[in-house]
Amino acid sequence: MQLYGQLYGRYARARLDDAELGAQAVAWTLGYVEADWDTVLASPEPTAVSWALLREAVTRLSAPSQRGSDWLHTVLPAPAADAVLLRYRLGFELSDAAHLMGVREGVMEVDLRAALRMLART
Repeated sequence: MQLYGQLYGRYARARLDDAELGAQAVAWTLGYVEADWDTVLASPEPTAVSWALLREAVTRLSAPSQRGSDWLHTVLPAPAADAVLLRYRLGFELSDAAHLMGVREGVMEVDLRAALRMLART
């Protein structure tokens, strides 16, 4: 879990532009996953559940005035915005980003292509 905590922290800090708020989001996520481990583990894709919890925690901590640092999530659907952030802003390999989000690489590729098309229209 420590490795995930570090990787989750990179994502949270990038979206929130605040290390302390990012740490809060990660702590809440990992605490929730630990407290409800049996339910998370019983899901078809536990990693995807954990990622969704992290995304929600970050979104809740993101003040409307801070949206400028998280502009991708204002113009793209959340999975596509996450894919772009992980792949292009944070430099994750496609396979690593997909694994972190709990999706197949093909899903990540589709999200990235869709995001690039949507961004080209903005």
